[in-house]
This record gives sequence, C-alpha cells and structure tokens, in this order.
Amino acid sequence: MYYHKIYSPLKLLILTVFALYITTFCSLPTLAASPNENCITVNAGASMEVAPDLAYLRCNIVGKGTTAAQATANAAKVINDVRHSLLGLNIMGEDIVNMSYNTHSTHDNKGKVTGYKAETSLRITVRDLKKLGSVIDKITDSGVDNINGITYTLSDKNLYRSMLLAKAVENARQQAAVVANAGGRTLGTLLSASFSTINQVERSAARPMFNKMATADSIVPTEIEAKNITISVNVNTVFKLL
Repeated sequence: MYYHKIYSPLKLLILTVFALYITTFCSLPTLAASPNENCITVNAGASMEVAPDLAYLRCNIVGKGTTAAQATANAAKVINDVRHSLLGLNIMGEDIVNMSYNTHSTHDNKGKVTGYKAETSLRITVRDLKKLGSVIDKITDSGVDNINGITYTLSDKNLYRSMLLAKAVENARQQAAVVANAGGRTLGTLLSASFSTINQVERSAARPMFNKMATADSIVPTEIEAKNITISVNVNTVFKLL
C-alpha cells in the first residue's frame, strides 16, 4: 500500500506526457486540426517500369608514346577523331565529355621506363537510342577499343510524377483502411502528405561485344537493345480516424 501511494503520481505523470506526445505528433496545426483528433500515419510507395529515352556510353581512350607529350598527342588524335565521327549523328559539344585524364610511365620487369600512356575517359550522351549501335561502330572505327558500358536513363523523370504520386497515396489509403478496420475504426480524410523526390533506378548494360570479326565487305552494324528502367516515389501520409 505504501508503494502505491508513492509511485501512483509518477505513473500518472508519465501517462500524461505520453498522451501529450501522441496528440502533438498527430496534430496538424496548418489544417487547424484538434489536438485531440485520432490519426494514423502511413508510408507507402509506387513504382513503374518505363522505356528509357537517354543513354550514357562510357569509353576509355589510350594514347601511347616514347614520351609523355607523344602519348598525349596520340590520345588527343583519337578523341578528335571520335568527335568528328559523331558529327554525322548530331552528337557534339556537351554530349561528349571528358570524365578523367591521366598520364603515366610504363615499365619493364626491371623497373626501367619503357614509354608513356595517356588515358582519357569519355562519356557520350546518346539522345536517340536508335543511334546507339551506330555510335559504337563510329567510335570503334575511330580507335576506341575499350567501352566500359552503357547506362540507360530518362531525360525527364518528372513526366511520371503525377501518376506515381496518385498511385502512392492510393496505396497508403488502402493500407491505412486495413489497419483502421482491424481496430474497429473507420478511415477518415487525408490530413497531410509529404513525398520524396522521384527515385530512378538506372539500368546498366555490360560492355557490348564488338562484331568486327566480320570481313571488311560484310561488317554487320552493332545492334543494342535498351531495357526498361524502374522509377518510384514514396509518400508519408496522415489520415483521420473516425
């Protein structure tokens, strides 16, 4: 009995603070909601697969020489040839970007300098995916023999924003209704919602196989098939409980 008289007020205080925390978390002053309203918070998402309309092709260019200057000049010539070969495909300017560059010496087994290498990494933006195979053929003919891979993406992912957000909110509403019904309550109106930026899962393709083994009179153009990519969005929602 003595124990109860001492700790009962403390228990009452803890319960009061906890109740205030719950009502504060769920109240929405911007909507003039009552601090005593019951609500439920649900996080939900929506995703969809879409066809890409943009690709980034990454390749390495290596120039060799007996001096660093000669290696640099040889690499620069290949880069210039690549840029010139892509003019006919309307790929130029900022669509061909140097991502990295370095020059270093090469050595034999005894550590003696045998020459120099100048290595440059290029990123080529292809806005018409039908031209992707032709881009590969053009740059390999210009001296590129190391293609790292292709990344497919979207030029404007916000085109799908409204559709994804509507689906995500509907998913949240369905989940909230299940919980409300299970607890003997009825789901009310949406009190608030916030969402993250649209996430885009880019799809990378492995280094394409070259078909230059064909004879000079019967070279088969490279064909690259783009794969769908996934975009998604998440929403945080608060619904009223009746």
